[in-house]
Amino acid sequence: MSDTPSVTVAIPVLNEEAHLRECLDAVAAQTYANVAEILVVDGGSIDRTREIALSFPGVGVVSNPERIQAAGLNLALSRAKGDVFVRVDGHTVIETDYVERCVDALLRTGASYVGGSMVPVGTSGPERGIAVAMTSRLGVGPARFHHAGERGGWADTAYLGAFWTDEARAIGGYDGGKATNEDAEFAYRMGQRRGVWFDPTIRSRYQPRRDLLSLGRQFFRYGQGRAQTVRRHPRSLAPRQLAAPLLVLGLLSPWRRSVGAAYATVVLSRAALELRSDKRAAMTVAMCLPIMHLGWGVGFLSMMITGKRVRPSSELR
Repeated sequence: MSDTPSVTVAIPVLNEEAHLRECLDAVAAQTYANVAEILVVDGGSIDRTREIALSFPGVGVVSNPERIQAAGLNLALSRAKGDVFVRVDGHTVIETDYVERCVDALLRTGASYVGGSMVPVGTSGPERGIAVAMTSRLGVGPARFHHAGERGGWADTAYLGAFWTDEARAIGGYDGGKATNEDAEFAYRMGQRRGVWFDPTIRSRYQPRRDLLSLGRQFFRYGQGRAQTVRRHPRSLAPRQLAAPLLVLGLLSPWRRSVGAAYATVVLSRAALELRSDKRAAMTVAMCLPIMHLGWGVGFLSMMITGKRVRPSSELR
């Protein structure tokens, strides 16, 4: 294998007019010399997403009639020219050395799948609060990719991901019927081959949800998606993923008052840490954490009990 394998960058999108230009500017600025193609896979946008994508020289636009992100990634995977497939989301801005570090990590570690941290960056007070909650260990657990500053090493998944194209095709690509959690499910199957490597130098940032209602819907779908993965791959379940469902069950149990009081104390204590630096963010954190935990827990339990598939969302992230 060449020291500079060719790369396909794939970006599944739906109505990303507000963010796609910044995303593509970052992809176009990559230091890696052998990016063979950039594919924007559009799930039927009704804004200027396609127009913006086509305004960038060398960017190909692929139509995704199924609208689901996993199906779009499979379309890109089926026609990818690159030896390495690098996934980027439309809300994500990657660092200029992102592709270079992905390829280096694949060559250096021998892993089947590599990726970096998930770093949300908010601008308004509510967005900053959501970003804090989504990087807090209390909010999203100890998984490495949620926390900047973590050491590199073997993991069960990583944010976005880069991998060898032929190897991804050999395992059948993404589960095209999954509306959420398709990346973790795919990483699990890739990890069964030669492992998943988390590298904190693979850096990017993304725009988190702007309001609490969208956040709740997001985490409900995340919980359903994780449960769907667990039903298919029982060994993929990590103990940390039982915390939110157990909280929901505790709040429905005869001990709900004690559980609720203990939980409220923990949440308020975490939010209080933000008071000194950002009072508006602190207020949002106190609301975000229960929304995230309860949304994820209810989604997980509903899917585990009913086994019904997640309905395709109007959002691709």
